[in-house]
Amino acid sequence: MKPFSILAFFVAIMASLLVIMLIFPKEGISLTNDISMNFPTFTDWMAETKSRPDSVKTILDNIEIPTDDEDDTAFVNIQVDTIQNADADTVANQYSEYVPRPIAIDSIHQPLELPPSGVACLENIFGALADAEQLQSMVRILHYGDSQIETDRITGYMRSKLQAQFGGSGPGLVPAKSPYDYKSPIHVVNSGEWRRYTVFPKIDTTITHYRYGVLASFSMFAPPPAPEKPTEPDTTVSLIGDSLMQAIFHPEPPKVKEIHKGSINFEFTSITKANIKNIKQIRMFYGNCKESFAVTVRNGETVLYQDSVAPSSYYSIKKWTISEPLQDLAMDFSGTESPEIYAFAMDGNGGVACDNIPLRGCSGTIFTKMNSQMLQKMYNDLHVKCVILQFGGNSIPVLKPETVKNYVGSLMSQVRLIRKICPEMSIIIVGPADMSTKVMDEYQSYEIIPELVEAMRQAAFANNCAFWDMYSAMGGWNSMPDWVFHEPPLGEKDFTHFSVQGANVIAKMFYNALIGCYNQYIRKRK
Repeated sequence: MKPFSILAFFVAIMASLLVIMLIFPKEGISLTNDISMNFPTFTDWMAETKSRPDSVKTILDNIEIPTDDEDDTAFVNIQVDTIQNADADTVANQYSEYVPRPIAIDSIHQPLELPPSGVACLENIFGALADAEQLQSMVRILHYGDSQIETDRITGYMRSKLQAQFGGSGPGLVPAKSPYDYKSPIHVVNSGEWRRYTVFPKIDTTITHYRYGVLASFSMFAPPPAPEKPTEPDTTVSLIGDSLMQAIFHPEPPKVKEIHKGSINFEFTSITKANIKNIKQIRMFYGNCKESFAVTVRNGETVLYQDSVAPSSYYSIKKWTISEPLQDLAMDFSGTESPEIYAFAMDGNGGVACDNIPLRGCSGTIFTKMNSQMLQKMYNDLHVKCVILQFGGNSIPVLKPETVKNYVGSLMSQVRLIRKICPEMSIIIVGPADMSTKVMDEYQSYEIIPELVEAMRQAAFANNCAFWDMYSAMGGWNSMPDWVFHEPPLGEKDFTHFSVQGANVIAKMFYNALIGCYNQYIRKRK
C-alpha cells in the first residue's frame, strides 16, 4: 500500500469518528432497560482530564500504612504480656494496680463526631475501660458491618491495639460454620452435615422462631427435628378390637434414633497473631435441643475435654477453660439431634474482646427481625459495652434522594431496639466509604453518598450516637480511585472495598479518633 493511501485511510477513519461524535445523542442510545450505548462527544474528547481533589493527595502523601511489627505496647496502661498469659487470679492481681490514663496517639485525621451530650454518649464503654473490676471480668465491643469488614478487616487492627492497651486475648466470637471460605485469622473448617441458618438474606421456612443471637445466625450438625404432629384418637376401634390385640401380641419395635456427627476445626492461619492464639476460655452459646449431646474438645490430637452437654429448651452456655498453648483447636459433636449453636466466645481471662461480625450484602436492618429477649440476654452474658454499626454501602447503588430518609429511618429503628433492650449501650455509627461507578470512561463517586452521609450523621446525633465519617476520612468525593491506584493498593479493583493495607489505614484513623475521645473522657473524669 502506498503512503498516500494509508494517510487517506486514517483521515477517513478520523472523519467518520468526528461525524459520529457530532450526531450521536449526548444521553446515549438505550438498548434495554439496563444497557445503553454511549459515544464521547467532541467536547468530552477535547476536555482536560480532571485532577483529583487536593485533600486526597494530602492524605495519601502523608499516609502511614500500619504493619504487623508496629509497636502496640508503647504507652500501655497495664503489663500486657503478663495479663495475656496469666491465669484468672493473676489477672485480678494485675488489675488491682490498674490506673487509667490518657493514651498516646500520633494524630487524629478524622475525629469521632459527638451528639449534643458530648463524650457522655460513650460513658458505657469508656467507663468500662477505665474500671479495673469491669476489665477483670471482660469488656466487649461488637463490630457489625457489611462485606467491608470481612476477613477481620478493620476489626483486627482495633482488637490488637485495644488489647495491647487494656489486656485481653483471643479472637472473640466465632461461628460454628462460616458463611464463606475466606482465610480470616481463625479458619473454620466443618466436616459432617453442618448447615447455617440466618436471618439475612433469607429466613429458612423450616425454622419457626427468631432466636438467631448476636451473630444473626446459628448452625447445626443435624437437620432440625420435624415438628410433632398432633395425634387424634381413633374412635372406630373398640376397646378389645383387632387393633388392640395386634398391639398386645405383636408390638412394634421401638424406633432407633439416628446418631448424627459433626466436627469443627478452628485452624490458625498465616495471618493469625500470637495474641489471637492465646485463648484462655471457650464458651459455647447453644439452645433449642431436647436431647443431650456429646462434645469432645481437642488441641490437635490431644483430647482436652469429653463432655455430655445437657439439653436446653431455650438458651444455655457451656464453658471450657484452656490452660495450655493451642496448636489447632477442634471440636467433635454427636447426638440424636443437634442444638442450635449461636456462637463460640474464645477469649482471654479479662481485658477487651473485639468481635468481627461481617454480614455480606446487608444494609444493617436486621436487629428488629430477631428475638429481642434472646439478643438482650446474650448482650448481657457477653458484657457488651459498645456496638459499632458500619453499614450503608450496600444501599448506595439503589438509593435515590427520595429514599435516603426511609433507609436511614430504618437503620435508626435498629439503634432504638438495641437501646430498648440495653439502655446504657454505647453505639457508634460508621458512615459508608467512598464508592465509584464507571461513567463513560472514568470512575466517579455515586452522587447519593454525600446526602446519605449527612443524613446518617444527623440521625446518629438525634439518637445520641457517636458518628465517624469514613467517606471524609478517605478524602471525600472521587477519593476511591486514588486509593485503588496507590502503591501499594489501598482499595480493591471493584472500587468498593479496601485492600488489607487500606483497611488497616482506615482502622488506624478510626482507632485514633476513638482513643482521642477516650483521652477526653479520662481528662474530664480526673
